[in-house]
Amino acid sequence: MRLTKVLHTSLLPLFLFAMIQSVMITASYGQFGASPSQTGLFFDDLRLRQINEKAATAGTRAGDVSYDYNSGVYRAGENAPMGQRSFDYEAAREIGRPTVRSGSTAFAARSVGDYTNYSGQYTSPTGFFAPTYTSDPFLSGRRNLKLGPLNVGFGIMQGVEFNDNINRSGNGGATKPIGDEISTTMLSIDANYQITQNNRLSMSTAIGFDRYLEHPELAPYGNGGFVLNILPGSTIAFDIKAGPVFFTIYNRFSVRPAARNNFALSQNQMFGVFQNDSGIAANWQINSDWTLAMNYMHSYTNALSKANSAPNGNYNAFNRVTDSLHGSLSYSPNGTWSAGIEGGTSITNYENEFNADGTLNNLGAFVVLPIGDKTYIRASGGMQLFEFDTLSKPIPFGAPPVNATPTQQSTTSGDQSDLSDFYYSLTLSNRLNSRISQSLTLGHESALNLTSNFITADFANYGTTLVAWKGSRITFSGYVENASASGGLFAQDYFQYGGDFYIAHRLTSHLQLGAGYHYGFSDPQAQAQATFGTSDNFIQQAYNVDLTYIISRKSTLNLGYRYYTTKVENKPTQDFNQNRVVMGFNYNF
Repeated sequence: MRLTKVLHTSLLPLFLFAMIQSVMITASYGQFGASPSQTGLFFDDLRLRQINEKAATAGTRAGDVSYDYNSGVYRAGENAPMGQRSFDYEAAREIGRPTVRSGSTAFAARSVGDYTNYSGQYTSPTGFFAPTYTSDPFLSGRRNLKLGPLNVGFGIMQGVEFNDNINRSGNGGATKPIGDEISTTMLSIDANYQITQNNRLSMSTAIGFDRYLEHPELAPYGNGGFVLNILPGSTIAFDIKAGPVFFTIYNRFSVRPAARNNFALSQNQMFGVFQNDSGIAANWQINSDWTLAMNYMHSYTNALSKANSAPNGNYNAFNRVTDSLHGSLSYSPNGTWSAGIEGGTSITNYENEFNADGTLNNLGAFVVLPIGDKTYIRASGGMQLFEFDTLSKPIPFGAPPVNATPTQQSTTSGDQSDLSDFYYSLTLSNRLNSRISQSLTLGHESALNLTSNFITADFANYGTTLVAWKGSRITFSGYVENASASGGLFAQDYFQYGGDFYIAHRLTSHLQLGAGYHYGFSDPQAQAQATFGTSDNFIQQAYNVDLTYIISRKSTLNLGYRYYTTKVENKPTQDFNQNRVVMGFNYNF
């Protein structure tokens, strides 16, 4: 799409802002290859990457928008600092992940099998090729540093957390809450090397570790109390332009915590995940109207846990290898709108037989329509066809027959389901004016699940940000989801909803105060054939207060307080409260 040729230069950053914003909000419905919306938005992100690479070569970064506290409005930044990837309402909702979480520990049922992003009802604040973490959310981007031919932006964050219930012990349970101090060090890097005019090597990552100081044995994974974090989206990429074809060869890697149950009720339900995605993507501008994009990706996932972190052993049942090949053919006759077809195939193989290996196919159509320079619509729909291998008949835990063969003794999910179903997704992203932005996403689709072959969900997400007065930032986000696992021993239906409210105000030119509240409700219901599962409602509330002092344009001090309370209907012994005090220092070179 020759957007730069068709759209007026002054309007292009605003259009790209809306488009990028939509990608950021909706990019994590489910894992790539299994979720059509994730796959389709990957190609949107690839096209935007090509546009941004052109802008970077010309010395600008089109599409970056930041909030100017002096004037109280958003500004499109042709000269925006390198590494600026997060917008105000995203930063307000997820300040400084993973250490200083301002949201909740609830997660979308449809994304529990996705190791690409942090679990959450709210999706990654960045595109496919950028980490979910920003080291300086109040400074709107890392600073540039020239090291010979390298253009580098990086920052370091050092934090410490005082947590009075790291084991998530229930209020009336036999196990008492255990407190600990957790140190977190995080280095964020955004670097690129323009090898030639058409060849560019880049790296973007946020890497660090948590250290459990008093009780290293209670770390969810790692060794000696050290928990490695490489945030999702960390990527080394080589961009090549060969005539009308734009290639991106990439390796995307992450190490992150994951949870397998509602609200992570117990410490032993937390584990770590290493994922490595290697691939090559191509975007071919066939002519002024037609564009063909293709992507092949090889994904390897390995669960990380310790011997005492799981009641029934470890989490190796979730280890898998996925190979995906997907494509998107789009038609844009005048560069202001586009439509096309998209689809592909993914082959998933698990390390053992707990989950069934399968082939996941999807085919559909999409339309991308900007309305003016402030509204963006993306709609897609089609069919999903999943076919899974037949699992051996499961045997109840702890009761295998004496004469059972080793294969028969293996425990499986017991799910024998395939899928033939429609999908759709609709995203509306709107910037009413320089002070108000909002986004709405609706959808129905299926994705891989951890304890069944797949899970199907109907969902809606909404988010808005408002600058009500000079120096303020008010955000609201809400979600609702109705999901159903495909079957087996652990199959459950889920209905859940919730919302977040966050308000921040710049008290002075150096001091900012923020406060937030989260409410989440989940109603899981065990299906008739399920042997394991729960039908107890969960309610979680979270309160947080943040104080940020800007020492200079390169450094900040952060102080925050978090209070979580989780209640389980009919099981008060599982109710738990958690108090956390977090302190952090950010420095951007």
